[in-house]
Amino acid sequence: MRTYRPVLALFVLVLALLATTALARTDTAQMTTSAVIDRAFAGGTIDYPQALLLKAYALYAPDKLPQEYKGGLTDKCGVPIVDEIERAWPSLPQGVKDEITRSRARPVCQTYIDTQHFRIHYDTSGTHMILGWPNTGYRDAVCAAAELSWTTEVTNLGFRNPPSDLPYPDNGGDARYDIYVQALSGVYGYTQYEYLVAGTPQNDATSHVVIDNDYAGFGYPNPQDPMKVTVAHEFCHACQAAHDYMEATWYKETTSTWMEDVVYDAINDYRNYLPYFFNYCYLSLDADDATGLKIYGDCVWNFFLSENHTNDIVPDIWYACESSSAYPAMNTVLAGLGTDLSTSFKTFAIWNWFTGARNDGTHYEEGGNWPSAPMQRTHTSYPVVDQAPSAALLPDHMGTNYIRFTYPSSGHTGLHITYDGPSPGSQPNHAYINYDSASGPTYEYGAITLNGWGIGEITFPDWNLASYVCMVVINPNTTGDNMAYTYDAEETDTGIEDEVYQLALKAASPNPFTEETSIAYTVPTGGGLVEITVYDVTGREVRTLVSDRLPAGDGAVRWDGLDDHGNAVATGVYFARLDVDGLTASGKLLMLK
Repeated sequence: MRTYRPVLALFVLVLALLATTALARTDTAQMTTSAVIDRAFAGGTIDYPQALLLKAYALYAPDKLPQEYKGGLTDKCGVPIVDEIERAWPSLPQGVKDEITRSRARPVCQTYIDTQHFRIHYDTSGTHMILGWPNTGYRDAVCAAAELSWTTEVTNLGFRNPPSDLPYPDNGGDARYDIYVQALSGVYGYTQYEYLVAGTPQNDATSHVVIDNDYAGFGYPNPQDPMKVTVAHEFCHACQAAHDYMEATWYKETTSTWMEDVVYDAINDYRNYLPYFFNYCYLSLDADDATGLKIYGDCVWNFFLSENHTNDIVPDIWYACESSSAYPAMNTVLAGLGTDLSTSFKTFAIWNWFTGARNDGTHYEEGGNWPSAPMQRTHTSYPVVDQAPSAALLPDHMGTNYIRFTYPSSGHTGLHITYDGPSPGSQPNHAYINYDSASGPTYEYGAITLNGWGIGEITFPDWNLASYVCMVVINPNTTGDNMAYTYDAEETDTGIEDEVYQLALKAASPNPFTEETSIAYTVPTGGGLVEITVYDVTGREVRTLVSDRLPAGDGAVRWDGLDDHGNAVATGVYFARLDVDGLTASGKLLMLK
Protein backbone atom coordinates (compact mmCIF):
# COMPACT_ATOMS: atom_id res chain seq x y z
CA MET A 1 0.00 0.00 0.00
CA ARG A 2 1.06 3.63 -0.28
CA THR A 3 0.41 6.93 1.38
CA TYR A 4 -1.83 9.24 -0.67
CA ARG A 5 -0.60 12.69 -1.55
CA PRO A 6 -2.27 15.46 -3.56
CA VAL A 7 -0.88 16.75 -6.84
CA LEU A 8 -1.46 20.13 -8.39
CA ALA A 9 -1.17 19.46 -12.11
CA LEU A 10 -2.32 16.85 -14.59
CA PHE A 11 0.25 14.75 -16.33
CA VAL A 12 0.64 15.25 -20.08
CA LEU A 13 -0.56 11.68 -20.60
CA VAL A 14 -3.98 12.64 -19.29
CA LEU A 15 -4.35 15.33 -21.92
CA ALA A 16 -3.42 12.87 -24.59
CA LEU A 17 -5.94 10.40 -23.23
CA LEU A 18 -8.83 12.80 -23.47
CA ALA A 19 -8.05 13.27 -27.14
CA THR A 20 -8.27 9.53 -27.92
CA THR A 21 -10.37 8.57 -30.94
CA ALA A 22 -14.00 7.84 -30.01
CA LEU A 23 -15.18 4.24 -29.91
CA ALA A 24 -18.18 3.01 -31.84
CA ARG A 25 -21.11 2.66 -29.40
CA THR A 26 -23.13 0.08 -31.32
CA ASP A 27 -23.15 -2.47 -28.50
CA THR A 28 -21.86 -0.66 -25.40
CA ALA A 29 -25.43 -0.48 -24.06
CA GLN A 30 -24.98 -4.12 -22.97
CA MET A 31 -21.59 -3.55 -21.33
CA THR A 32 -20.38 -1.97 -18.12
CA THR A 33 -18.02 0.98 -18.42
CA SER A 34 -15.11 -1.24 -17.33
CA ALA A 35 -15.96 -3.71 -20.10
CA VAL A 36 -16.03 -0.89 -22.69
CA ILE A 37 -12.60 0.30 -21.54
CA ASP A 38 -11.25 -3.27 -21.58
CA ARG A 39 -12.44 -3.66 -25.16
CA ALA A 40 -10.72 -0.45 -26.19
CA PHE A 41 -7.48 -1.68 -24.62
CA ALA A 42 -7.79 -5.10 -26.27
CA GLY A 43 -8.35 -3.41 -29.62
CA GLY A 44 -5.25 -1.24 -29.25
CA THR A 45 -7.15 2.04 -29.02
CA ILE A 46 -5.52 2.83 -25.68
CA ASP A 47 -2.62 1.42 -23.70
CA TYR A 48 -2.90 -0.18 -20.27
CA PRO A 49 -2.01 2.86 -18.14
CA GLN A 50 -4.58 4.87 -20.08
CA ALA A 51 -7.16 2.12 -19.50
CA LEU A 52 -6.57 2.19 -15.76
CA LEU A 53 -6.78 5.97 -15.66
CA LEU A 54 -10.11 5.83 -17.50
CA LYS A 55 -11.38 3.27 -15.00
CA ALA A 56 -10.24 5.51 -12.15
CA TYR A 57 -12.20 8.39 -13.70
CA ALA A 58 -15.26 6.14 -14.10
CA LEU A 59 -15.21 5.33 -10.39
CA TYR A 60 -13.87 8.44 -8.67
CA ALA A 61 -14.42 11.33 -11.11
CA PRO A 62 -17.09 10.36 -13.68
CA ASP A 63 -17.29 13.93 -14.99
CA LYS A 64 -13.77 13.43 -16.41
CA LEU A 65 -14.63 10.24 -18.32
CA PRO A 66 -15.15 10.79 -22.08
CA GLN A 67 -18.62 9.75 -23.22
CA GLU A 68 -17.35 7.13 -25.67
CA TYR A 69 -16.02 5.01 -22.82
CA LYS A 70 -19.27 4.87 -20.88
CA GLY A 71 -21.20 1.60 -20.83
CA GLY A 72 -24.95 1.18 -20.62
CA LEU A 73 -24.98 -1.32 -17.74
CA THR A 74 -24.63 -0.24 -14.13
CA ASP A 75 -21.77 -2.02 -12.42
CA LYS A 76 -22.52 -3.74 -9.15
CA CYS A 77 -19.35 -2.64 -7.40
CA GLY A 78 -16.20 -0.61 -7.94
CA VAL A 79 -13.88 -3.03 -6.12
CA PRO A 80 -12.76 -4.79 -9.34
CA ILE A 81 -11.39 -1.40 -10.50
CA VAL A 82 -9.84 -0.76 -7.07
CA ASP A 83 -8.16 -4.18 -7.19
CA GLU A 84 -6.91 -3.82 -10.75
CA ILE A 85 -5.31 -0.45 -10.01
CA GLU A 86 -3.73 -1.79 -6.83
CA ARG A 87 -2.17 -4.77 -8.60
CA ALA A 88 -0.81 -2.64 -11.43
CA TRP A 89 0.35 0.24 -9.22
CA PRO A 90 4.11 -0.53 -9.15
CA SER A 91 4.34 -0.51 -12.96
CA LEU A 92 2.26 2.61 -13.69
CA PRO A 93 3.90 5.83 -14.91
CA GLN A 94 4.27 8.40 -12.15
CA GLY A 95 1.96 10.85 -13.89
CA VAL A 96 -0.84 8.29 -13.98
CA LYS A 97 -0.24 7.46 -10.31
CA ASP A 98 -0.46 11.13 -9.39
CA GLU A 99 -3.72 11.64 -11.26
CA ILE A 100 -5.33 8.52 -9.79
CA THR A 101 -4.17 9.54 -6.30
CA ARG A 102 -5.79 12.92 -6.75
CA SER A 103 -9.02 11.43 -8.05
CA ARG A 104 -9.50 8.84 -5.33
CA ALA A 105 -8.94 11.02 -2.28
CA ARG A 106 -11.59 10.63 0.40
CA PRO A 107 -14.70 12.69 -0.30
CA VAL A 108 -15.13 15.89 1.72
CA CYS A 109 -18.67 16.08 3.12
CA GLN A 110 -20.59 18.81 4.89
CA THR A 111 -21.61 16.86 7.99
CA TYR A 112 -21.83 13.41 9.56
CA ILE A 113 -23.75 11.30 12.04
CA ASP A 114 -22.28 8.64 14.33
CA THR A 115 -23.63 5.20 15.23
CA GLN A 116 -22.03 2.64 17.50
CA HIS A 117 -19.60 1.39 14.84
CA PHE A 118 -19.92 3.86 11.95
CA ARG A 119 -19.54 7.49 10.99
CA ILE A 120 -21.84 8.33 8.08
CA HIS A 121 -20.60 11.37 6.08
CA TYR A 122 -23.12 13.22 3.90
CA ASP A 123 -24.09 16.56 2.35
CA THR A 124 -27.22 18.59 3.08
CA SER A 125 -27.06 20.66 -0.10
CA GLY A 126 -25.53 20.65 -3.57
CA THR A 127 -24.73 17.85 -6.02
CA HIS A 128 -24.19 15.20 -3.35
CA MET A 129 -27.15 16.14 -1.11
CA ILE A 130 -28.51 13.06 0.65
CA LEU A 131 -31.95 11.94 -0.50
CA GLY A 132 -34.93 13.76 0.99
CA TRP A 133 -33.05 16.25 3.14
CA PRO A 134 -34.11 17.80 5.53
CA ASN A 135 -36.14 14.62 6.02
CA THR A 136 -33.73 12.22 7.71
CA GLY A 137 -35.40 8.98 6.61
CA TYR A 138 -32.76 7.96 4.07
CA ARG A 139 -29.87 8.97 6.32
CA ASP A 140 -31.32 7.02 9.24
CA ALA A 141 -31.86 4.01 6.99
CA VAL A 142 -28.16 4.12 6.03
CA CYS A 143 -27.26 4.10 9.72
CA ALA A 144 -29.55 1.13 10.39
CA ALA A 145 -28.24 -0.78 7.36
CA ALA A 146 -24.65 -0.27 8.48
CA GLU A 147 -25.29 -1.54 12.01
CA LEU A 148 -27.32 -4.52 10.75
CA SER A 149 -24.45 -5.40 8.41
CA TRP A 150 -21.98 -5.26 11.31
CA THR A 151 -24.22 -7.47 13.48
CA THR A 152 -24.75 -10.02 10.71
CA GLU A 153 -21.27 -10.15 9.27
CA VAL A 154 -19.02 -9.58 12.29
CA THR A 155 -21.05 -10.49 15.38
CA ASN A 156 -23.06 -13.41 13.99
CA LEU A 157 -20.92 -14.85 11.18
CA GLY A 158 -17.56 -14.04 12.74
CA PHE A 159 -15.77 -12.15 9.97
CA ARG A 160 -12.94 -9.96 11.23
CA ASN A 161 -14.08 -6.39 11.73
CA PRO A 162 -12.35 -3.80 9.54
CA PRO A 163 -9.02 -2.54 10.95
CA SER A 164 -9.19 0.86 12.63
CA ASP A 165 -7.94 3.77 10.53
CA LEU A 166 -7.36 5.99 13.59
CA PRO A 167 -3.53 5.72 13.45
CA TYR A 168 -3.48 6.93 9.84
CA PRO A 169 -4.06 10.27 8.07
CA ASP A 170 -7.49 11.01 6.57
CA ASN A 171 -9.22 8.77 9.09
CA GLY A 172 -12.62 10.42 9.06
CA GLY A 173 -12.14 11.97 12.47
CA ASP A 174 -12.29 8.99 14.81
CA ALA A 175 -11.99 5.18 14.99
CA ARG A 176 -15.46 4.43 13.64
CA TYR A 177 -15.75 2.90 10.19
CA ASP A 178 -16.42 5.60 7.57
CA ILE A 179 -19.19 5.49 4.97
CA TYR A 180 -19.45 8.40 2.52
CA VAL A 181 -22.73 9.22 0.76
CA GLN A 182 -22.03 10.67 -2.69
CA ALA A 183 -23.66 11.10 -6.11
CA LEU A 184 -22.08 8.16 -7.95
CA SER A 185 -22.34 7.27 -11.62
CA GLY A 186 -22.55 3.81 -13.19
CA VAL A 187 -21.92 1.88 -9.96
CA TYR A 188 -23.84 0.96 -6.79
CA GLY A 189 -20.86 1.69 -4.52
CA TYR A 190 -17.25 0.82 -3.77
CA THR A 191 -14.80 0.06 -0.99
CA GLN A 192 -11.47 1.89 -1.18
CA TYR A 193 -8.47 0.26 0.49
CA GLU A 194 -5.97 2.70 1.98
CA TYR A 195 -3.21 1.58 4.34
CA LEU A 196 -1.63 -1.82 4.83
CA VAL A 197 -1.77 -2.62 8.56
CA ALA A 198 1.60 -3.24 10.19
CA GLY A 199 2.26 -5.91 12.80
CA THR A 200 -0.42 -8.44 11.80
CA PRO A 201 0.20 -11.82 10.18
CA GLN A 202 -2.55 -11.43 7.58
CA ASN A 203 -2.48 -9.11 4.58
CA ASP A 204 -5.02 -6.65 6.00
CA ALA A 205 -5.74 -3.04 5.13
CA THR A 206 -7.84 -0.10 6.27
CA SER A 207 -10.62 1.11 4.02
CA HIS A 208 -13.68 3.28 3.63
CA VAL A 209 -16.97 2.78 1.75
CA VAL A 210 -18.74 5.10 -0.70
CA ILE A 211 -22.44 4.61 -1.57
CA ASP A 212 -24.89 6.55 -3.72
CA ASN A 213 -26.86 9.47 -2.32
CA ASP A 214 -30.26 8.57 -3.81
CA TYR A 215 -30.08 5.50 -6.13
CA ALA A 216 -32.18 7.29 -8.72
CA GLY A 217 -32.41 5.33 -11.97
CA PHE A 218 -31.62 1.96 -10.37
CA GLY A 219 -35.10 0.59 -11.08
CA TYR A 220 -36.34 0.40 -7.50
CA PRO A 221 -39.57 2.06 -6.31
CA ASN A 222 -37.95 2.36 -2.88
CA PRO A 223 -34.39 3.72 -3.17
CA GLN A 224 -33.60 2.35 0.26
CA ASP A 225 -33.57 -1.20 -1.14
CA PRO A 226 -30.50 -0.82 -3.40
CA MET A 227 -28.89 1.27 -0.66
CA LYS A 228 -29.34 -1.50 1.91
CA VAL A 229 -27.85 -4.27 -0.21
CA THR A 230 -24.98 -1.98 -1.22
CA VAL A 231 -24.11 -1.27 2.41
CA ALA A 232 -24.17 -5.02 3.13
CA HIS A 233 -22.09 -5.72 0.01
CA GLU A 234 -19.45 -3.04 0.53
CA PHE A 235 -19.10 -3.59 4.27
CA CYS A 236 -18.41 -7.25 3.45
CA HIS A 237 -15.50 -6.02 1.28
CA ALA A 238 -14.26 -4.03 4.27
CA CYS A 239 -14.34 -7.21 6.37
CA GLN A 240 -12.57 -9.14 3.60
CA ALA A 241 -9.81 -6.53 3.73
CA ALA A 242 -9.28 -7.49 7.37
CA HIS A 243 -8.43 -11.03 6.19
CA ASP A 244 -6.63 -10.45 2.86
CA TYR A 245 -7.26 -7.24 0.99
CA MET A 246 -5.71 -8.61 -2.21
CA GLU A 247 -7.55 -11.93 -2.41
CA ALA A 248 -8.94 -12.92 -5.82
CA THR A 249 -11.45 -10.31 -7.01
CA TRP A 250 -13.95 -12.90 -8.24
CA TYR A 251 -14.24 -14.45 -4.79
CA LYS A 252 -14.53 -11.04 -3.15
CA GLU A 253 -17.54 -10.30 -5.35
CA THR A 254 -18.96 -13.81 -5.00
CA THR A 255 -18.90 -13.36 -1.23
CA SER A 256 -20.20 -9.79 -1.09
CA THR A 257 -23.07 -10.50 -3.50
CA TRP A 258 -24.05 -13.61 -1.50
CA MET A 259 -23.84 -11.54 1.68
CA GLU A 260 -26.55 -9.19 0.41
CA ASP A 261 -29.06 -12.02 0.64
CA VAL A 262 -27.83 -13.10 4.06
CA VAL A 263 -28.38 -9.59 5.46
CA TYR A 264 -31.46 -8.70 3.38
CA ASP A 265 -33.15 -11.91 2.25
CA ALA A 266 -36.25 -10.17 0.87
CA ILE A 267 -34.60 -7.67 -1.51
CA ASN A 268 -32.98 -10.14 -3.97
CA ASP A 269 -30.96 -7.67 -6.02
CA TYR A 270 -28.43 -10.49 -6.55
CA ARG A 271 -30.89 -12.21 -8.89
CA ASN A 272 -30.23 -9.52 -11.51
CA TYR A 273 -26.77 -11.04 -12.02
CA LEU A 274 -27.62 -14.75 -12.11
CA PRO A 275 -28.16 -14.89 -15.91
CA TYR A 276 -24.52 -13.85 -16.36
CA PHE A 277 -23.50 -16.97 -14.43
CA PHE A 278 -25.98 -19.52 -15.76
CA ASN A 279 -25.55 -18.43 -19.39
CA TYR A 280 -21.82 -19.02 -19.10
CA CYS A 281 -21.53 -22.16 -16.97
CA TYR A 282 -18.88 -23.43 -19.38
CA LEU A 283 -16.56 -20.59 -18.32
CA SER A 284 -14.37 -20.94 -15.26
CA LEU A 285 -16.01 -20.11 -11.97
CA ASP A 286 -13.26 -17.51 -11.48
CA ALA A 287 -13.68 -15.94 -14.95
CA ASP A 288 -15.76 -12.92 -15.95
CA ASP A 289 -17.81 -12.55 -19.12
CA ALA A 290 -17.86 -9.82 -21.77
CA THR A 291 -20.39 -7.72 -19.85
CA GLY A 292 -18.27 -7.60 -16.70
CA LEU A 293 -21.13 -8.87 -14.53
CA LYS A 294 -20.60 -12.65 -14.25
CA ILE A 295 -18.42 -12.38 -11.13
CA TYR A 296 -21.51 -11.18 -9.25
CA GLY A 297 -23.61 -14.06 -10.58
CA ASP A 298 -20.90 -16.41 -9.31
CA CYS A 299 -22.52 -15.90 -5.89
CA VAL A 300 -24.36 -19.14 -6.74
CA TRP A 301 -21.21 -20.94 -5.56
CA ASN A 302 -21.50 -19.50 -2.05
CA PHE A 303 -25.22 -20.30 -1.99
CA PHE A 304 -24.28 -23.90 -2.79
CA LEU A 305 -21.60 -24.05 -0.12
CA SER A 306 -23.78 -22.50 2.58
CA GLU A 307 -26.85 -24.61 1.76
CA ASN A 308 -24.79 -27.82 1.74
CA HIS A 309 -23.12 -26.90 5.00
CA THR A 310 -23.91 -23.68 6.93
CA ASN A 311 -23.27 -19.98 6.40
CA ASP A 312 -20.20 -20.37 8.61
CA ILE A 313 -18.31 -22.04 5.77
CA VAL A 314 -17.85 -18.69 4.01
CA PRO A 315 -16.03 -16.81 6.82
CA ASP A 316 -14.09 -20.02 7.47
CA ILE A 317 -12.81 -19.83 3.89
CA TRP A 318 -11.82 -16.19 4.41
CA TYR A 319 -9.81 -17.10 7.51
CA ALA A 320 -8.07 -19.79 5.43
CA CYS A 321 -7.39 -17.15 2.74
CA GLU A 322 -5.09 -15.38 5.21
CA SER A 323 -2.45 -18.02 4.48
CA SER A 324 -3.59 -19.27 1.08
CA SER A 325 -5.38 -18.27 -2.12
CA ALA A 326 -9.10 -18.85 -2.67
CA TYR A 327 -9.21 -22.34 -4.23
CA PRO A 328 -6.69 -23.96 -1.84
CA ALA A 329 -8.45 -22.24 1.06
CA MET A 330 -11.77 -23.72 -0.03
CA ASN A 331 -10.22 -27.17 -0.32
CA THR A 332 -8.76 -26.88 3.19
CA VAL A 333 -12.10 -25.93 4.72
CA LEU A 334 -14.03 -28.57 2.76
CA ALA A 335 -11.52 -31.23 3.81
CA GLY A 336 -12.38 -30.40 7.40
CA LEU A 337 -16.01 -31.15 6.52
CA GLY A 338 -15.19 -34.55 5.03
CA THR A 339 -15.13 -33.61 1.36
CA ASP A 340 -12.95 -31.63 -1.08
CA LEU A 341 -13.15 -28.91 -3.72
CA SER A 342 -13.32 -31.29 -6.71
CA THR A 343 -16.14 -33.38 -5.25
CA SER A 344 -18.05 -30.27 -4.16
CA PHE A 345 -17.78 -28.69 -7.59
CA LYS A 346 -19.11 -31.88 -9.19
CA THR A 347 -22.18 -31.72 -6.97
CA PHE A 348 -22.47 -27.97 -7.64
CA ALA A 349 -22.59 -28.59 -11.39
CA ILE A 350 -25.35 -31.16 -10.94
CA TRP A 351 -27.35 -28.82 -8.69
CA ASN A 352 -27.12 -26.00 -11.22
CA TRP A 353 -29.38 -27.92 -13.61
CA PHE A 354 -32.19 -27.84 -11.02
CA THR A 355 -33.11 -24.15 -11.25
CA GLY A 356 -35.93 -22.20 -12.86
CA ALA A 357 -38.51 -24.47 -14.50
CA ARG A 358 -36.34 -27.50 -13.61
CA ASN A 359 -36.41 -26.76 -9.88
CA ASP A 360 -37.44 -29.88 -7.91
CA GLY A 361 -37.58 -28.35 -4.43
CA THR A 362 -34.65 -30.41 -3.08
CA HIS A 363 -31.68 -28.38 -4.25
CA TYR A 364 -31.38 -24.57 -3.96
CA GLU A 365 -33.79 -22.91 -1.53
CA GLU A 366 -34.54 -20.07 -3.98
CA GLY A 367 -33.72 -22.04 -7.13
CA GLY A 368 -37.26 -21.83 -8.49
CA ASN A 369 -36.78 -18.06 -8.86
CA TRP A 370 -33.47 -18.41 -10.68
CA PRO A 371 -32.85 -18.76 -14.43
CA SER A 372 -32.13 -22.15 -15.98
CA ALA A 373 -28.76 -22.98 -17.49
CA PRO A 374 -28.95 -23.31 -21.28
CA MET A 375 -27.78 -26.42 -23.11
CA GLN A 376 -24.48 -26.43 -24.98
CA ARG A 377 -25.86 -29.06 -27.42
CA THR A 378 -29.34 -30.49 -28.04
CA HIS A 379 -30.08 -33.72 -29.93
CA THR A 380 -33.50 -34.78 -31.22
CA SER A 381 -32.64 -37.68 -33.58
CA TYR A 382 -30.56 -40.81 -33.06
CA PRO A 383 -28.03 -42.32 -33.25
CA VAL A 384 -25.65 -39.55 -32.18
CA VAL A 385 -22.09 -40.45 -33.11
CA ASP A 386 -18.81 -38.87 -31.97
CA GLN A 387 -20.32 -35.49 -31.06
CA ALA A 388 -19.22 -32.59 -28.84
CA PRO A 389 -20.09 -28.92 -28.29
CA SER A 390 -18.29 -26.31 -30.36
CA ALA A 391 -14.74 -25.62 -29.21
CA ALA A 392 -15.76 -22.24 -27.77
CA LEU A 393 -18.26 -23.95 -25.43
CA LEU A 394 -16.06 -26.74 -24.05
CA PRO A 395 -15.81 -26.50 -20.25
CA ASP A 396 -12.92 -24.48 -18.86
CA HIS A 397 -11.49 -25.28 -15.44
CA MET A 398 -14.26 -25.25 -12.84
CA GLY A 399 -16.73 -25.20 -15.72
CA THR A 400 -19.68 -27.30 -16.89
CA ASN A 401 -21.49 -28.43 -20.05
CA TYR A 402 -25.12 -29.52 -20.31
CA ILE A 403 -25.99 -31.82 -23.24
CA ARG A 404 -29.66 -32.51 -23.95
CA PHE A 405 -31.06 -35.68 -25.52
CA THR A 406 -34.74 -35.13 -26.36
CA TYR A 407 -37.08 -38.13 -26.56
CA PRO A 408 -38.43 -38.24 -30.15
CA SER A 409 -41.60 -40.25 -29.39
CA SER A 410 -40.00 -43.23 -31.09
CA GLY A 411 -41.43 -45.89 -28.79
CA HIS A 412 -37.97 -47.06 -27.70
CA THR A 413 -37.65 -47.62 -23.97
CA GLY A 414 -33.94 -47.02 -23.42
CA LEU A 415 -31.18 -44.55 -24.30
CA HIS A 416 -27.59 -45.78 -24.27
CA ILE A 417 -24.98 -43.03 -23.83
CA THR A 418 -21.22 -43.45 -24.19
CA TYR A 419 -18.89 -40.72 -22.89
CA ASP A 420 -15.22 -40.42 -23.88
CA GLY A 421 -13.32 -37.80 -21.87
CA PRO A 422 -9.78 -37.23 -20.62
CA SER A 423 -8.03 -39.85 -18.53
CA PRO A 424 -9.15 -39.19 -14.93
CA GLY A 425 -5.60 -39.85 -13.75
CA SER A 426 -4.26 -36.87 -15.70
CA GLN A 427 -7.35 -34.64 -15.82
CA PRO A 428 -10.22 -35.51 -13.48
CA ASN A 429 -13.62 -35.17 -15.14
CA HIS A 430 -17.15 -36.38 -14.59
CA ALA A 431 -20.32 -37.14 -16.53
CA TYR A 432 -23.67 -37.37 -14.79
CA ILE A 433 -27.26 -37.94 -15.88
CA ASN A 434 -30.28 -35.83 -14.86
CA TYR A 435 -33.65 -36.11 -16.55
CA ASP A 436 -36.95 -34.34 -17.06
CA SER A 437 -39.85 -36.77 -16.89
CA ALA A 438 -42.72 -36.53 -19.34
CA SER A 439 -45.05 -35.98 -16.39
CA GLY A 440 -43.13 -32.89 -15.30
CA PRO A 441 -40.83 -33.55 -12.31
CA THR A 442 -37.05 -33.51 -12.72
CA TYR A 443 -34.64 -35.98 -11.15
CA GLU A 444 -31.04 -36.93 -10.68
CA TYR A 445 -30.36 -40.32 -12.25
CA GLY A 446 -26.73 -41.14 -11.60
CA ALA A 447 -23.10 -40.97 -12.62
CA ILE A 448 -21.50 -42.48 -15.71
CA THR A 449 -18.69 -44.55 -14.23
CA LEU A 450 -15.43 -43.83 -16.10
CA ASN A 451 -12.57 -46.27 -16.60
CA GLY A 452 -8.89 -45.35 -16.49
CA TRP A 453 -9.06 -43.98 -20.04
CA GLY A 454 -11.99 -41.69 -19.23
CA ILE A 455 -14.57 -43.81 -21.07
CA GLY A 456 -17.91 -44.81 -19.59
CA GLU A 457 -21.41 -45.79 -20.65
CA ILE A 458 -24.86 -45.89 -19.18
CA THR A 459 -28.32 -47.01 -20.25
CA PHE A 460 -31.25 -44.87 -19.19
CA PRO A 461 -34.13 -47.38 -18.91
CA ASP A 462 -37.25 -45.19 -18.88
CA TRP A 463 -36.49 -43.26 -22.06
CA ASN A 464 -40.11 -43.46 -23.23
CA LEU A 465 -41.26 -41.89 -19.95
CA ALA A 466 -38.85 -38.93 -20.18
CA SER A 467 -39.18 -35.60 -21.88
CA TYR A 468 -35.41 -35.44 -22.19
CA VAL A 469 -32.20 -36.62 -20.58
CA CYS A 470 -29.36 -34.23 -19.74
CA MET A 471 -25.72 -35.28 -19.54
CA VAL A 472 -23.78 -33.00 -17.21
CA VAL A 473 -20.08 -32.85 -18.15
CA ILE A 474 -17.88 -31.43 -15.41
CA ASN A 475 -14.30 -30.10 -15.39
CA PRO A 476 -13.53 -29.87 -11.63
CA ASN A 477 -9.88 -28.85 -12.04
CA THR A 478 -8.60 -25.44 -10.95
CA THR A 479 -6.42 -25.17 -14.10
CA GLY A 480 -6.77 -26.37 -17.68
CA ASP A 481 -9.38 -24.99 -20.07
CA ASN A 482 -11.34 -26.23 -23.11
CA MET A 483 -11.63 -29.80 -21.83
CA ALA A 484 -12.17 -31.97 -24.91
CA TYR A 485 -14.54 -34.93 -24.93
CA THR A 486 -16.95 -36.75 -27.25
CA TYR A 487 -20.09 -38.80 -26.77
CA ASP A 488 -22.43 -41.20 -28.58
CA ALA A 489 -26.11 -41.89 -27.95
CA GLU A 490 -28.43 -44.52 -29.39
CA GLU A 491 -31.93 -45.67 -28.63
CA THR A 492 -32.41 -49.21 -27.29
CA ASP A 493 -35.17 -51.33 -25.82
CA THR A 494 -35.10 -52.72 -22.29
CA GLY A 495 -37.44 -55.54 -21.31
CA ILE A 496 -38.40 -56.91 -17.92
CA GLU A 497 -35.90 -59.71 -18.28
CA ASP A 498 -32.97 -57.42 -18.94
CA GLU A 499 -34.03 -54.22 -17.15
CA VAL A 500 -31.15 -51.94 -16.26
CA TYR A 501 -31.30 -50.06 -12.95
CA GLN A 502 -29.10 -47.11 -12.08
CA LEU A 503 -28.43 -45.79 -8.60
CA ALA A 504 -30.83 -42.94 -7.77
CA LEU A 505 -32.17 -41.12 -4.75
CA LYS A 506 -35.28 -39.37 -5.96
CA ALA A 507 -37.10 -36.36 -4.58
CA ALA A 508 -38.69 -36.92 -1.16
CA SER A 509 -42.44 -36.36 -0.94
CA PRO A 510 -43.64 -34.20 0.64
CA ASN A 511 -40.66 -31.88 0.90
CA PRO A 512 -40.74 -29.63 2.91
CA PHE A 513 -42.61 -31.79 5.45
CA THR A 514 -43.95 -31.35 8.96
CA GLU A 515 -44.49 -34.91 10.25
CA GLU A 516 -43.13 -37.50 7.82
CA THR A 517 -41.83 -37.87 4.29
CA SER A 518 -41.29 -40.71 1.82
CA ILE A 519 -37.85 -41.10 0.23
CA ALA A 520 -37.82 -42.98 -3.09
CA TYR A 521 -34.68 -44.70 -4.33
CA THR A 522 -33.34 -47.11 -6.93
CA VAL A 523 -30.90 -49.92 -6.19
CA PRO A 524 -28.68 -50.45 -9.26
CA THR A 525 -28.50 -53.62 -11.33
CA GLY A 526 -26.94 -56.42 -9.33
CA GLY A 527 -28.28 -55.17 -6.00
CA GLY A 528 -26.03 -54.81 -2.97
CA LEU A 529 -25.71 -53.64 0.62
CA VAL A 530 -28.07 -50.66 0.86
CA GLU A 531 -27.78 -47.98 3.51
CA ILE A 532 -30.03 -44.92 3.66
CA THR A 533 -29.02 -42.49 6.37
CA VAL A 534 -30.22 -39.02 7.39
CA TYR A 535 -27.61 -36.42 8.41
CA ASP A 536 -27.90 -32.88 9.73
CA VAL A 537 -26.08 -29.93 8.19
CA THR A 538 -23.00 -30.51 10.35
CA GLY A 539 -22.60 -34.03 8.96
CA ARG A 540 -23.81 -35.71 12.19
CA GLU A 541 -25.71 -38.96 11.63
CA VAL A 542 -29.33 -38.53 12.73
CA ARG A 543 -31.21 -41.67 11.65
CA THR A 544 -30.44 -44.91 9.79
CA LEU A 545 -33.52 -45.75 7.71
CA VAL A 546 -32.24 -48.78 5.77
CA SER A 547 -29.26 -51.09 6.32
CA ASP A 548 -29.82 -54.31 4.41
CA ARG A 549 -28.82 -56.25 1.32
CA LEU A 550 -31.46 -55.58 -1.34
CA PRO A 551 -32.02 -56.64 -4.96
CA ALA A 552 -31.99 -54.20 -7.88
CA GLY A 553 -35.11 -52.13 -8.35
CA ASP A 554 -37.12 -49.23 -7.05
CA GLY A 555 -38.14 -48.73 -3.44
CA ALA A 556 -39.18 -46.14 -0.90
CA VAL A 557 -38.65 -45.62 2.81
CA ARG A 558 -40.54 -43.43 5.27
CA TRP A 559 -38.87 -41.00 7.70
CA ASP A 560 -41.05 -39.86 10.58
CA GLY A 561 -38.80 -36.99 11.69
CA LEU A 562 -37.31 -38.93 14.61
CA ASP A 563 -33.64 -39.64 15.31
CA ASP A 564 -32.18 -43.05 16.16
CA HIS A 565 -33.15 -42.54 19.82
CA GLY A 566 -36.79 -41.79 19.06
CA ASN A 567 -36.48 -38.05 19.63
CA ALA A 568 -38.14 -35.55 17.32
CA VAL A 569 -35.60 -33.57 15.30
CA ALA A 570 -35.56 -29.78 15.17
CA THR A 571 -36.82 -27.67 12.29
CA GLY A 572 -34.10 -27.33 9.66
CA VAL A 573 -32.28 -28.78 6.69
CA TYR A 574 -31.26 -32.45 6.63
CA PHE A 575 -29.66 -34.68 4.01
CA ALA A 576 -30.61 -38.22 3.02
CA ARG A 577 -27.69 -40.31 1.73
CA LEU A 578 -28.06 -43.53 -0.27
CA ASP A 579 -25.03 -45.85 -0.28
CA VAL A 580 -24.98 -49.09 -2.28
CA ASP A 581 -21.63 -50.84 -2.01
CA GLY A 582 -19.77 -47.51 -2.11
CA LEU A 583 -21.90 -45.85 -4.80
CA THR A 584 -23.65 -42.84 -3.28
CA ALA A 585 -26.37 -40.28 -3.96
CA SER A 586 -27.85 -37.65 -1.69
CA GLY A 587 -30.77 -35.26 -1.45
CA LYS A 588 -31.90 -32.39 0.76
CA LEU A 589 -34.84 -32.59 3.19
CA LEU A 590 -36.54 -29.66 4.93
CA MET A 591 -38.35 -30.30 8.21
CA LEU A 592 -40.83 -27.59 9.23
CA LYS A 593 -42.84 -27.41 12.45
